[in-house]
Amino acid sequence: MLRRIQRMSDADGYIRVAAIDHPENYVALFDPDLSKVGFDEVVDSKLELIRGMAPHCSAVLVDPVWSFGQGVLTGSIPGGVGIISGLEQLAYSPAGFGTETVVRPHWTVPVLARLGADGAKLVVFYREEHTDIVATQHELVRGVVAQCREHEVPLIVEPLWYPLEGESLDDPAVRAARVEAIISSAATFTELGADIMKVEFPGYVGTPEGEAEAAEACARLDAAVDVPWVLLSASATFDQFAVQLRIAAEAGACGFMAGRAIWGDGVGRHDAETRARGVRTAAERLDTLADVLRTHARPWREPVSVSEAVEALPADWHEAY
Repeated sequence: MLRRIQRMSDADGYIRVAAIDHPENYVALFDPDLSKVGFDEVVDSKLELIRGMAPHCSAVLVDPVWSFGQGVLTGSIPGGVGIISGLEQLAYSPAGFGTETVVRPHWTVPVLARLGADGAKLVVFYREEHTDIVATQHELVRGVVAQCREHEVPLIVEPLWYPLEGESLDDPAVRAARVEAIISSAATFTELGADIMKVEFPGYVGTPEGEAEAAEACARLDAAVDVPWVLLSASATFDQFAVQLRIAAEAGACGFMAGRAIWGDGVGRHDAETRARGVRTAAERLDTLADVLRTHARPWREPVSVSEAVEALPADWHEAY
């Protein structure tokens, strides 16, 4: 498992992931009527972005339909770039995704292990107030954790807060409750066995007061987990996400797994130059985020000295592994 986390990290110990595993919401960027978008059109778009972004990230988060196998087969995902894929089956509609936690029946941890993936990701739409649903979700995650331990595949858990009926983020009380839920869910899934937490930003940027509150929330999140944690971009613009990442990195985040904030300008039925410009922009943004990490973050793991390695692994360690 250690080797797989190393492969999804850069040489300095930062996890810099270009996430392009988006399902039908990616397809909808070409045409709201998904039936009018060709399979090959989506594969071509995703691989074009992956080829451009791969030299600028430590790993890619790819889907099983349009990008994992095709990226490997074509060499668009170089051998030195880590590969992560999600286990979840998301139910998409133009209004958004359904909140039920469902895993793909055929895209499983053993399959990912056989294919050489470096990590498995699981999205969990999570509201702890729904105790009956939460119990089922916890049981599902425990099962996935056991599979990942058996096959030595790191598990990345991504809990996502969502509003219940009558809630609005225009309400300061709801905004504050969301922050607390992000921190609490990170602690919960760490306790359940997640190897890496992929979290929403626990706060709001744009004002000095908001950013100070977010910094305090990020510090509490860091104290609540004892595994590496990385930031997702959600609906943030790139400029907003860069600020969020700085704040999170200063508190202890060791990386990011971000998508549309990075590559959103290059997807759709654009001319070749617009698409190429979008790819260049994505690469530049990844480099900017890498600089944020190098300046403000700490790596997910401190290097182990030779003497420490000798003490931890005596001559016969391999016989008992």
